[in-house]
This record gives sequence, C-alpha cells and structure tokens, in this order.
Amino acid sequence: MKNLKDLIETIQDVPSWKDVVSELKEVDTLLTEISKTNNKLSKSALESIANNAFRAAGQYGGSAADYLSGIQEASLAGFKNVEGIAELSMAAQNAGNITAELANQILSAANQAYRLNGSVSELAKVLDGMNYISGQNTLSMAELAKGMAALGSTAASLGVGADEAAAALGTMIAVTRQSGSEAANALKEILLNIRQVADGEEGISAKGIARYEAACSALNVKLKETKYGVLSLRDPMDVLKDLAAAYNSLNESDPRRSGLISAVGSSSSGEQLDALLSQWDTYETMVRQYADGTGSMAAEAELTVDSWEGSLNRLSNTWTSTVGNFANSDAIVSAVNNLNSLLTVINNVTENLGSFGTIGLSGLGIGITAFVKNFA
Repeated sequence: MKNLKDLIETIQDVPSWKDVVSELKEVDTLLTEISKTNNKLSKSALESIANNAFRAAGQYGGSAADYLSGIQEASLAGFKNVEGIAELSMAAQNAGNITAELANQILSAANQAYRLNGSVSELAKVLDGMNYISGQNTLSMAELAKGMAALGSTAASLGVGADEAAAALGTMIAVTRQSGSEAANALKEILLNIRQVADGEEGISAKGIARYEAACSALNVKLKETKYGVLSLRDPMDVLKDLAAAYNSLNESDPRRSGLISAVGSSSSGEQLDALLSQWDTYETMVRQYADGTGSMAAEAELTVDSWEGSLNRLSNTWTSTVGNFANSDAIVSAVNNLNSLLTVINNVTENLGSFGTIGLSGLGIGITAFVKNFA
C-alpha cells in the first residue's frame, strides 16, 4: 500500500458489522442443517468444521457459507469425506468461475458415472483435466461442466472414459459455440448410434441405427469386430477415430459425408458430429491436455488468492471468523460497540478526505491498531 489512505479504503471493503452478523447467521444455519443430516457429529466436530470453513474460504477466495453448502451437499449425496469434497467444490468454483451448484453437480455426476467411490484424488483428476482443457482452449468451464454432468452416466455406460468425454465435448463446444447441454445431447445420440442402443426418449430407433451403420459402412468403417471368434461392438472412440480419418479424406461435396451426418439423427447432432470429425486433431490434443492437467485448479486458486480481490476476500473471511469467535460472548458484545464506533469514525474521515487530505489519518491508524490488539 502506498499510504494510509489506501489502508482506509481497503478497510471499507471489509464487511460491516451487519454484513458479518448476516454471514454468521448463515453459517450457523448451515451448521445446524449439517448436524441434522449427520446427528453423530459432536459439538467439537461441528466447531472444527466451522473453523475449517473459514480456513478453506480464505484458501480458495470464497466464503465460509459456500464451503458449508458444499459440506451439506456432499452429505446429502452420500459422500464419506465431505470436507475433502467441499474443498474440491470450492477449488472448482474458484478456478473455473462456476457456481457452487454446478460444481457440486459435476462432482456428484462424475462420482456416480465412473464409480469413483467418493475418492477425492480421483475426482480431482476429473476436475483438473476439465479445468486445464478449458484454460488451454479459451473454453467455458461452466459449459464443459454442464455437458459432463449431462453426459457422464451415458458415456461411462457405453465405455467412454472421462478424459475422452471431456475432450469430445470440449471440441464440439469450441467449434460450434453451442452450449454444453447441446453438445452433450448430440454426443449422447452419436454414441448410442455407434453402440446400437435403441432409445425412444433420445429418438434412436432400430431403423435409425441400421441407417447409421450403413452410412459408416459406406466409409469402410465397421461398428462390429470379431475377437476370439465372438462378434462384438467396437470401442466407440475407436470407431469415431476411423470415421474421422475416412471423413476428412473425402471431398466436402462427397455424398458419403452428408450421408453420415444426416444418418446420426437431428440436424444439431449432425452439426456437432461434423465438428468433432473435422477437428479430430483438436480432440486428441484435448485428451493429452486432460492428462497434463494435474494440479491445475490448485495452481489457479493460488494465483487468485494472491490477487487484490483474493486478498480482500481472505481479509473478509478472517474478519468474520474473528467476530464469530463465540467462545466468549461477552467479548463479542463489547466488540460490537467498539466496532460500530470505529466504523463511524472511518466513514466520517473518508467522507472528508477530499477537504482535509491526510490530516488526522495517522491518528486513526493508531486507533485501528489499538482496536485490533484489544479485540484479539
């Protein structure tokens, strides 16, 4: 900071007493709900969760209430390591600039789809991979997360890995500039056709499946193969790789290209399939980026926390946590009166800075220091 005026302006960004009380009420409400969800939690365990909430909030530049909401959602979703999951949620929110709701949604979806058994390290790989893909390709993490949440269970059941699903969705979103949900619906339709799964809700019929297989055969790409004397369906991403090679070798006016695109079903899915096949190199690059993404969320969180905004958020959380030290209620009552008086002085002084310059600011700084020492 250049001078004491900057200090005063920074202090003004710290929540007022009313804001602090409001957040503490929200924290208390969430702790109550968490205790209802898990009645085995002791009072000391709840206090530990509350303390960790302010620590995690400071670490990831969020709020204690966001962390506790993550705890609550993780509990309702059946996770065992709820605090680890809550921190992952905050890391995703921070790095990807996504909402708490979306972060919790993708965590739950990925865990269920790929049977990760609530493993924090495995879920971190999924989020890190998605985050790195989005960062390296100027791609919206929010749209990629929406797509993964919508597609996850279908992709996993059809033999598509989380890295392959994220890369395919990322390619389609980046090329078409459509939403993550639209890309997910299209990729679902494409995969169901390749795996020859009829689905009335998705508009996949036996007749449509036969038409798609014929379109693939016209490109000399087979959907089935014989292994150990048994005819079985091929890996869907291997099929798409072969289709990409054949598709891109043809002239754009070749009817076999348009035949494949129209056979997949809706025009939207056709556009997305064209994007994926045409930019198969981008897909393969994104698969590699997914693998290289380990630790990317933590690195971005560190950058954010060290920023001006992150520092203010950390200061805000420390301030709220200190005020919320309910081990000594008498001290809080006394602090209320002192804090209100201090904020009144700060407001009066900063309103008159234009007229009085820096007169009296050094004295106010001494007063602030004394207040903090007394409050501690």
